Amino acid sequence: MSHESSHPDRPYYVSPPVDSDWSYGQPAGGSLRSTPSRATPAAAAPSLRVPAASSNRYEDSLSSGYSDIGAAPTAGTLLRAFATSSVLTWTSTALVMPFEVGKTLAQVQWVPRDGLEPVIWAGTEDVIEEEVVELDDEAEAEAYFSDLQARGPSSFAPPLNAPPRPVSPSGYLARSGVNDDALGTKPEWVMPVVVQGGVWDMMKTLGRWKGEGWWSLWKGQLTTCLLDVGTGFLQPILLQAFTVLLVPSSSLSLSALPLIHSPRPGPLLFFTTVTHALTTFIFSPLDLVRTRLIVQSAQPQHRKYSGPWDALNTIAREEGGLYTTYFHPNLLIPTLLEGILRPLIHLSTPLIISRCLALEPSTSPLTFGVAEFVLGSLGLLITIPLETIRKRLQLQSRADFVRAGRPNGVGRAWRTCVETRPAPYAGVVEAVYRILTEETGRIPRRRRRSATVKAKEGDEPKQDLGAQGLGVGSGLQQLYRGLGMGIGAQAVVFLLGLVAGGDEASGWAEM
Repeated sequence: MSHESSHPDRPYYVSPPVDSDWSYGQPAGGSLRSTPSRATPAAAAPSLRVPAASSNRYEDSLSSGYSDIGAAPTAGTLLRAFATSSVLTWTSTALVMPFEVGKTLAQVQWVPRDGLEPVIWAGTEDVIEEEVVELDDEAEAEAYFSDLQARGPSSFAPPLNAPPRPVSPSGYLARSGVNDDALGTKPEWVMPVVVQGGVWDMMKTLGRWKGEGWWSLWKGQLTTCLLDVGTGFLQPILLQAFTVLLVPSSSLSLSALPLIHSPRPGPLLFFTTVTHALTTFIFSPLDLVRTRLIVQSAQPQHRKYSGPWDALNTIAREEGGLYTTYFHPNLLIPTLLEGILRPLIHLSTPLIISRCLALEPSTSPLTFGVAEFVLGSLGLLITIPLETIRKRLQLQSRADFVRAGRPNGVGRAWRTCVETRPAPYAGVVEAVYRILTEETGRIPRRRRRSATVKAKEGDEPKQDLGAQGLGVGSGLQQLYRGLGMGIGAQAVVFLLGLVAGGDEASGWAEM
């Protein structure tokens, strides 16, 4: 081909003649038999020689890469990877554990409407006026202090007109409310009630209280770490097994896609939700142990469980064996509800945004992130009450002799660091009803006034918490302890998604 007929983008390219001599490298198994070509002049274009297959650098690189991938890892590599993964898991658990402990204690704390104020003895509710004496000279001062000495020391005898205080069948003073510090009937292992405040206030109260301390913010860390590792290991295996056994072979390639990109996300969403529910059910005794370890008193003389293994053995021995930890109605029903609804809400949120709102993270990342934040926050309105109910039912001991405190009972008493309901809940429905009708999210307060103002204005009526319905001070606020922290976590995930961009930040949602 002449230079004039060449392509304008490739002016120096010379196409070899059709009758040029083509020769190939010898294959490994024999020789190629070529057809003799016609004679060509010596000035013809040089023959094009294709290199042998063994000298193909792309093939060599691919083969070497596959050989590296297929090579078995050494024992040192496996040990190093396991140590690194363990350290990262332990560190991430330690970072979030104080918030988890504060949220758990706020959710299980019992705050009755009628027990927030201690009993006031008859005659002691009047305001004691402060005596202000002006001393002009030294003689008046001596006379004043002489009168004080003549009065004698103050008496610690109870008021004569005080009504008899209630006592237990054993003869001990019975508690009159959750704020009975002044009466001396509050147990030493129970913290002060934290009502008006969130998770952060509970964390500060726990750390500053003499019976617990700052180390109590990491109660149950080992159990939480084991639970996270076991859940993250078992759930993908179950999902892979369900996919291989139940999904047709023609759809196996589609099952590897994320839910948001799958043309048929229904089966994959169903299998993922089922595997999450099964994983939650399998590790439910470990979750029960974690809740008990967090809520129990940290004082050695009142601590019932020394660790996760001791807690599991004690619960199985005293409360009906391992079967009860799985299939007791008060444990099984909330476990299945939370194990199904929590992953279903989390996994279906991107699908709703993509299919119903026609938003994609690649084209509208900001709008998609805002919609995911809003729907995720709305999902907390369902998951937070379920989590609260499940933890409260986990605290109830199934051993009658431990709960009733019989003199001849076996086992140590179960003592919690926060106030818990003395009577057990019958189930999920009754727990919701009792929380809404018996508890409050606000402390009734009176303004502190002088005796003169009180005499002029009269007694200020106390705030009636029982007539508030489902307002701010009702038990509805008790059902949603930890909601603010959950919305804050959603906001952190949204900001990390904006910074990292796209699917790279999807892993933060698990934290």
